[in-house]
Amino acid sequence: MNGKKDCKIVQDLLPNYIENLTNEETNEFINKHLKSCEECKKIYDSMNKDFTVNNKYREKKKVNFLKKYRNKLRVLELIILIIVVAFVVNTGRKMFIITDLQNKSKEYANSSNYHSIAYSVDKGNYTKTEVFNLEDKQKVILTTLSREGKKQIVTMYGTKITEDSNTHDTETNPRIARYRQNIYSENENKKETMQNFEVLTSEGIQESFWGVDGLKDLIITAITTSINKTTFDGKDCYYISGIGKTYGNTSMFIDEDTGLIICTMASEFKNSDGTIERLPSEEYEYEFGTVTENEFMEPDISEYKVIENK
Repeated sequence: MNGKKDCKIVQDLLPNYIENLTNEETNEFINKHLKSCEECKKIYDSMNKDFTVNNKYREKKKVNFLKKYRNKLRVLELIILIIVVAFVVNTGRKMFIITDLQNKSKEYANSSNYHSIAYSVDKGNYTKTEVFNLEDKQKVILTTLSREGKKQIVTMYGTKITEDSNTHDTETNPRIARYRQNIYSENENKKETMQNFEVLTSEGIQESFWGVDGLKDLIITAITTSINKTTFDGKDCYYISGIGKTYGNTSMFIDEDTGLIICTMASEFKNSDGTIERLPSEEYEYEFGTVTENEFMEPDISEYKVIENK
């Protein structure tokens, strides 16, 4: 009876014994029994053979799995490397384009003789802003046409008094100067003028990406900006969107040859006080070296009603 009982105990323990999961005392008991019991020895041999085969299969399967895992990891690493390289190359390309446009636009922005025109339409209201600049003289003609058909022309003849380096209109142009102006206004019903009116106004042509200063700004702008080559009004240019720091969340066309903005899309941005301001779409034209003294001959003041400058 005792022998049969031992056989059952040993046969129950054999799986753990084969996998080396039993302790020393149990191993001694099993070894001793296997030497004296042919039936249990045969069962052990059979189980050990199956275990060896299964173990080899498991090892092979494990090796195959690791190979597949390593292959997938290599593919993933390659994909990540390609993405990183593409990102770096694209960012570098955009940094080069931004720097090139900045340098080109600076040459024109420093011009003292230029004629610029800006056209804009906002909710049916049309505005044309024409600027003639010659050294320290500036004439601005502002023509507006409302959706109701009312037209007004305001012409400002200005002479620069002084630079005002402490006052920067950071939303539009960093160069501000104080001008003494004579202002002439005309509409369908009346003509009015204000003489010797002092005003702070932006001067010069706006540079492309003027707010991007230093390597950090350049990298951030390149990453957050989309730049695509295209044409606008027959000119080779770049379509740029998502400019962020410089112009807010907007899109524009910049002339490839001059680096000057030739069109901006309508956009909205948040002021420092939290209010939302809407900018209409605008198109620009430029001429350089064409302005003469004749542009600054003022009209006959006797035809205008003089308004006191308060």
